[in-house]
Amino acid sequence: MEQRLRRSWLTLAVVVLSSLACPIIQAEEPLSVQMLHGEVVDPALYVKEGRHGSEWLDQMAEAADGGQTLALLEQESQVLYLVLTDTPGADPNELLYDHVGQQVRLKGNVYERGGLRGIVVTSIEPADTASLPSSSDDLED
Repeated sequence: MEQRLRRSWLTLAVVVLSSLACPIIQAEEPLSVQMLHGEVVDPALYVKEGRHGSEWLDQMAEAADGGQTLALLEQESQVLYLVLTDTPGADPNELLYDHVGQQVRLKGNVYERGGLRGIVVTSIEPADTASLPSSSDDLED
């Protein structure tokens, strides 16, 4: 009994000291709140094969239904923004499902780390397609 109690205290002491030695991880502040214009895409299909646009809607919808997080391909810079959430376990695609393969304007908090960009979307609306170039299939041969 005494040996078991001693082990418990020793284990507790190790856990407490370890937690004090570890740096506290805080959420990174967003770079900024931005309004972005672009197309909602499946990032795997775009990065691996260069495919985007309405002709790939079925594949993008299937990927999203299967759990793939969607992304925004920004119109002017062609930068890909992964869609993030503020809450662990929340569905990042919730606001984007109805806009897969379409040009949109979205607003949100933009983050960047290690060359990757992400956005926590706060609002989304269909883009004025008259002011945006039509999406195309940018496949490289």
